[in-house]
Amino acid sequence: MQYYIKDSALIIKGNFEAVSTGLNGGSARVKSLFNKQVPKTFNPPDPQEFLKKEALKLGLEKAHFGLLTAVKMEYLQVIEDGYLTAFITAGVSNGSEFRAKIGTINIILISKARLSETALLGAIITATEAKGLALIEKGYTFLGTNTDAVIVAWEIDSKPVPECGKKQEIPYAGSSTDFGKKITEAVIKGVKAGLELRGE
Repeated sequence: MQYYIKDSALIIKGNFEAVSTGLNGGSARVKSLFNKQVPKTFNPPDPQEFLKKEALKLGLEKAHFGLLTAVKMEYLQVIEDGYLTAFITAGVSNGSEFRAKIGTINIILISKARLSETALLGAIITATEAKGLALIEKGYTFLGTNTDAVIVAWEIDSKPVPECGKKQEIPYAGSSTDFGKKITEAVIKGVKAGLELRGE
């Protein structure tokens, strides 16, 4: 895996098995993941088409998952914990209490260890729980915004991970598992740090 910032976008390249709750989400094998900064007034007639065009501008013609955020990339949090890397952009100046307001927390989780389908999907739940906990601990009265998104992926070409033992696959991602604990700690740390940098 390699990652870099280009044209106000975080780009992550590799060979991934991934799931995404973003605009072009679902489950797929992808070569790229990205999180693109857009203006606070962002309101295109067709967000999915906009995402496609942005991917082309970034040179990402192969299979990809993308997210959009109004948070500047200078506030991006990158947290590594063993075989897990978390990329988080957090903004809640207009947080949603189940109303249509702008504000986005995007979370991208990359595992060097193989994840079962159950773990891929379960990691979304664990990351979302951790995000809500971070917001509560910061004193907010909401658990997220109505545009939040999560991508979870594992690197197909990564080297064996000693922590995973003989099976070399993580079966579950609940908050009580080792993988779930890594997710929880990384997301809480990343969300809090990202918000603090923005004065939120």
